[in-house]
Amino acid sequence: MKFWGVPVMVWGLLCVLMALVWLWIWPADRVSPGEGWRFIVLRWFHALTWLLLALAAFSAALRVAGGALVRPLAFAALLAYLVFLAVFVSSG
Repeated sequence: MKFWGVPVMVWGLLCVLMALVWLWIWPADRVSPGEGWRFIVLRWFHALTWLLLALAAFSAALRVAGGALVRPLAFAALLAYLVFLAVFVSSG
């Protein structure tokens, strides 16, 4: 299976790479560890988004559960990113 001419497995690997990058690069200047849920969202949700996209890509490539997991995983990635964006913008 390919997406834009690139195998979905390659997209999954790129998403894992992005998740690893976002584990180290995050908006630390926008929140302090004592801010509870805002800290958790800003620290982890961007990497979580990429991890969920990777899982969706691997699920599609390997046809896990007949491909039934792809949309829920991609939707969960979208939700995680929207939450991250909302908190990021509001923490300005």
